[in-house]
Amino acid sequence: MRQLTVRCTVDNCYYWAQDNYCAAESILITSDAAGRRYPEGVDAPQTNMIVQDIGETPVSNCAETACKTFRRK
Repeated sequence: MRQLTVRCTVDNCYYWAQDNYCAAESILITSDAAGRRYPEGVDAPQTNMIVQDIGETPVSNCAETACKTFRRK
């Protein structure tokens, strides 16, 4: 399986790693509309359960998306 590199500049996130890398084991990106149903900082291990509940969430552009993996350091 291809390994994905995720870059992140949010240095006050729990998963932020040196040189602007994301060290989360999984990341949940969803539509803003679906994201509002869940608390901020959905922890990476919770993403599998939540993604089944959310289903597919098409959007028109990147401004309509939300990363729910953020967790404050």
